[in-house]
Amino acid sequence: MRLASPQFLFWVLLPAAVLVLAGWWHAADLARREEALDRQARELRAELGKGGYTYSADTIRARLKSLEAETEMLRVVREEAASLARDALVRDLGERPFQLIEFERERATLSADAQAAAERAKVKLDASAFEVLADNTESPSQPRRRWAQLALAREAAARAIAAKVTTYEALPVPAVREVRTSVDGPVIADQILFSVRVTGASARVQEFVEYVALGVAPSDLRFVIEHFVLRKDGTTAPDQAAATVVFAGLLPPLNPSSAP
Repeated sequence: MRLASPQFLFWVLLPAAVLVLAGWWHAADLARREEALDRQARELRAELGKGGYTYSADTIRARLKSLEAETEMLRVVREEAASLARDALVRDLGERPFQLIEFERERATLSADAQAAAERAKVKLDASAFEVLADNTESPSQPRRRWAQLALAREAAARAIAAKVTTYEALPVPAVREVRTSVDGPVIADQILFSVRVTGASARVQEFVEYVALGVAPSDLRFVIEHFVLRKDGTTAPDQAAATVVFAGLLPPLNPSSAP
């Protein structure tokens, strides 16, 4: 395949241009990313011109439109990821020196509030709801992660209560993954995982899953569902269901331009 051939354009150069978008975590300004895309398009045109290939202006415009759409999608994803960092627990407490007594006080308050709301909604909230945390050390190396985990515990319980499921419990799960663009690259985000099991009427269980992904209100945090298992007994209790859901929130580093 010649470097200046149309095949090289569509199968190598253009996919490579798309892959470059993986570096969006390091961009401080979206306009700079768009400028880079435009520069890539100019370089592609120049490469084609060297080989004597007359490119179609419509084709180039269509590809540029596709790249612009992907850039906009990544901007939205970046905004969603930043929403966890803006949560009050992470924003106000995550950057302060970690105090275990302060954390336990916050956790106890959230647990008591959730239990009271669950009783009003007739939801059986298991004691595990606020107990599943990855780092149980007294002085965690990255307290923002700990506060983010507590935020997820609060959100999951609140959405189970809003959906009025019958029972809710949190399950052990590897709670933090470091997301990198390459094996030896810097950490571009912490993926905070949380796992729960709910039971109840099928419609209530379905609503809980929707609330996890979309939130109860438009301004709520949204999470990516990593794993979902639904079980139903079609004979003895056809309208009842049980679901195990693993979902994740992204926590960007304090300084996106370098590893934490």
